[in-house]
Amino acid sequence: MRLKHLSITIATAFALLFTCAIGPLAPIKAEAATTGGYSTATGSTDTAATVTTLSELQSAFSAGKHHIIISGNIYGGSTLTTLTFASTSWNNVTIEGASGGKATLQNIQLKFDGELLSSGTNINNIVVKNINFYGNISDLQKFSGSQTQPGGLGTNYEGLSFRRCTNVLVDHCTIYNASDDLMSISLASNNVTVSYCHFYFTSSWMNMSPDPIWNWVGTNQDLASERLAMVIGANKNDSYAYGGNVLHVTMHHNWFGPYMKGRPLMRGFVHLYNNYFDNSTTPTGTNAAGYSQQQYNANQIGSGSVIYSESNYFYKTNQSNQIGLDSSSDSYSFYERNNSYNSTTGTSATGSAYPSSLPFGYSYSPEAVANVPNDVQANAGPK
Repeated sequence: MRLKHLSITIATAFALLFTCAIGPLAPIKAEAATTGGYSTATGSTDTAATVTTLSELQSAFSAGKHHIIISGNIYGGSTLTTLTFASTSWNNVTIEGASGGKATLQNIQLKFDGELLSSGTNINNIVVKNINFYGNISDLQKFSGSQTQPGGLGTNYEGLSFRRCTNVLVDHCTIYNASDDLMSISLASNNVTVSYCHFYFTSSWMNMSPDPIWNWVGTNQDLASERLAMVIGANKNDSYAYGGNVLHVTMHHNWFGPYMKGRPLMRGFVHLYNNYFDNSTTPTGTNAAGYSQQQYNANQIGSGSVIYSESNYFYKTNQSNQIGLDSSSDSYSFYERNNSYNSTTGTSATGSAYPSSLPFGYSYSPEAVANVPNDVQANAGPK
């Protein structure tokens, strides 16, 4: 879900931080703690179908198999393959990788999309775990015409996307080198936990040659600079405060970076703890196409959001927390405690202190922030 970069001056960031209205803190319905967050997803109880080729994967999907195990590296072809789960017949589904950490979907997007369902109906109880997702650079470089324009195959290519989905667990996945955001959670999705995942880009992506110019949202930009992590909420109207008090998302023990340009962009009610934001490569200067390689933020706090951030470790990130609103008058809330900022650069917004009573409705046990880099690097991604 590619959205236009939101950039603001340092002065504007501070002004917004101190003048915007604070969002609601209404208690939230309690959810079980089994995922460390809002999701209580258990996925499918069906007998698993193991697939090793694209044709087997497509056959399992066409047959409505609700428990699919990916074994080995499955290539989706030079023009990508998207599997779209678009009805409530896909309630209670598990897509997972075989044990060993080698299950891979190359040039394949899993799209859970309930946007055409009747109002108030979402796809429910989804588990995706233990899978590597990535895009083949040489294939993407060959895209042209409508493939590289708004709504095209390339400009809409993510590893995972969730629209109008409720009760979702994404666990121990790695997503890299996708030409849109690596992942999105949008359109009134709710109760999502993303845990022990790794989001990054490779040096081969950042330094690709040729570096084609694409058009995601009406503005041309080079592909190498499109290094974006995640969107939570598509726009102001699809946010927590302005979109019906949904988009409850927990992100914990995830590894963002290296070679990340920016994001997650968060418009939901988001609880982040024990994540590692890694800008250890600290790209600087411009690339061959003349575009800046510098990271423009780590966390982007968007319109209608309520953000709780704690015990996260930011390493060499630039503008670690940036207020980036659709309109300067939009409301947001930003709270933080016990975060570590090591060798960070730029200007970062400072969150308010946590309230004495927490609104999450689930139990969790954050580890000491000093332990986060080693723990997350050792345990994020497929196993």
